[in-house]
Amino acid sequence: MTMMSGTAIAQAIPVLISPVLTRLYTPEEFGVLALYMAIAYVVSVVAAGRFELAVILPEQDDEAVNIVVLALLCSLFVSIVTFLVVLLFNDRLAKFLGSREISFWLYFIPLTVLLTGIYNTFYYWSTRKLQYKRLVVSKVSQTSSTAILNLLMGLKGYGSSGLVVGGIAGQVTTTGILSFQIWKDDKNKIGFIDKEKIRGQLSRYKNFPIYSIPADFINVLANQLPVYVLGIYFGGAVVGFYSLTQRVLGAPISLIASSIMDVFKQRASSDYAKHGNCRDIFVKTLLGLTAISVVPFALFFYAAPSIFTLIFGEQWIVAGEYAQLMAIMFFFRFISSPLSFVIYIAEKQNYDLVWQSALLVFTVVSLFAGVYLHDVKISILCFSLSYSVLYVVYLILSYQFSKGNKPLVPQQ
Repeated sequence: MTMMSGTAIAQAIPVLISPVLTRLYTPEEFGVLALYMAIAYVVSVVAAGRFELAVILPEQDDEAVNIVVLALLCSLFVSIVTFLVVLLFNDRLAKFLGSREISFWLYFIPLTVLLTGIYNTFYYWSTRKLQYKRLVVSKVSQTSSTAILNLLMGLKGYGSSGLVVGGIAGQVTTTGILSFQIWKDDKNKIGFIDKEKIRGQLSRYKNFPIYSIPADFINVLANQLPVYVLGIYFGGAVVGFYSLTQRVLGAPISLIASSIMDVFKQRASSDYAKHGNCRDIFVKTLLGLTAISVVPFALFFYAAPSIFTLIFGEQWIVAGEYAQLMAIMFFFRFISSPLSFVIYIAEKQNYDLVWQSALLVFTVVSLFAGVYLHDVKISILCFSLSYSVLYVVYLILSYQFSKGNKPLVPQQ
């Protein structure tokens, strides 16, 4: 099983079972899951201090092992702090988020944060060791176990508990499998662990938490902010409709665009290193992405309510109406997602931070426009249009950077 095909299977499973789950669970119950995951995603950004990103960088394993330990210690620390915050402010948080049901599940956020930190750290260690098979096995196991529990608990009528427990069980499964495989294959590396070396790695890679956390936190917060705002001002059912729309329209990005990005990264990086630019592969990929996405997203734009009603059931027609409003945003996201890697190839991360900050500001303004007018569809429409504009800006920037800093001349 290749990395690409295995990843595709793992990402396809949640999409394929959605028509069944939408008949077992209500929009309100999906809203509880979406709110839980939105909280977990935001906190998890800081879980390992972003030190996990540095695991693949050192030449020697003895240095990388100590970065792994540093990242795991950070994950444990953040999860403990998260638990204390939940313990002290549970009722206030639940009231602020507008969901009584989330109160109980807040106590599980620290566990999810810890599991995310451990998994991400071991993911980069496995990438460093070129152990892609173990990553595929763990990821497919996660989505499979989550799907099975969701189905079984849904049939038994457990409500939102079935969705949240399924998600947590999937995390436990994938992290457990990956941890076991690493222990089996790499336990001889324990001897490399040294307190002074851990401190040395903390000093060496201190820029990761200083610079990466703010940009990544802004990005995740901007992406999850709609869940908070819609839940607080419009209720859990709206969040459930929104989350299904995100799952369906985001599927092509997960299944197709991510695979194209893997190929584009390799080719664009190679061209940029050899010729000082990667404009040709940028334009070719841009045209290809546009060609394969115009028809599907146009179909959602014109007929999403009918499509959602047919596939997911009549109670989800509102999600289809949201999909109509968000189709243009996902069209531009599908195109820009793979091509945005040019920002990193050209080492223009400072532009990325500015763009992410603008994204957060636009998100806040657009969402609260609908809140002010007491119309959820205006919130979603403004959100979709502002994101679309910013994705176009990102595409323009990426194209400019693809030209590089050397003359574009025909290769002999």
